[in-house]
Amino acid sequence: MMFISGWSGFREIFDYFPNMCDFFVPFVDFFPNQTPDIINTESDILIGWSLGAHLILKYSRYVIAKKVLLITPFLYFCDYVNKRVIDRMIVAFEKDKSKVINEFLSNIGAKAYNKDIPDSLKEGLEFLKVSKVESFEKKDNYFCLCAKNDFLKLNNACFDICKHTMMLDSNHFINEDKIEQAIKKIH
Repeated sequence: MMFISGWSGFREIFDYFPNMCDFFVPFVDFFPNQTPDIINTESDILIGWSLGAHLILKYSRYVIAKKVLLITPFLYFCDYVNKRVIDRMIVAFEKDKSKVINEFLSNIGAKAYNKDIPDSLKEGLEFLKVSKVESFEKKDNYFCLCAKNDFLKLNNACFDICKHTMMLDSNHFINEDKIEQAIKKIH
């Protein structure tokens, strides 16, 4: 199993996924142009959360996993979040990146993060403003897990992306136990 996390989706905000699979954080462990090298790996299941799901969609032609679980995915982030909000986050990040990260994590229902924050996450914010998946044909082996109470309002994106959608009563950060249940349903 492989897990491509989201923007600021550090290992420490999860309880056990980072220890049970190959776990990657965009703009920390790799940059978007390296995505094909990461996802071009045989795996029973490839999981992407938020930005990680977007990267899987963007580079889907390289996916060889048997099944793909996209958690709170999007084709273009700014269809749901105004660019001005991201611009304000970038300005604030330059002043106090820890505050920006922890406010974001709190807003999406995740744990706080208290370690060093790489400057490269600012590039991730810039990327979210411009990266688009222009078209994506729904695939039988792709499954979406979306959150009814998503702080980022991405819940409707699932229906544009996947034939198979599971909607949970959750915020943008979905509890690992609920993700495990979704994995069991599709396996």
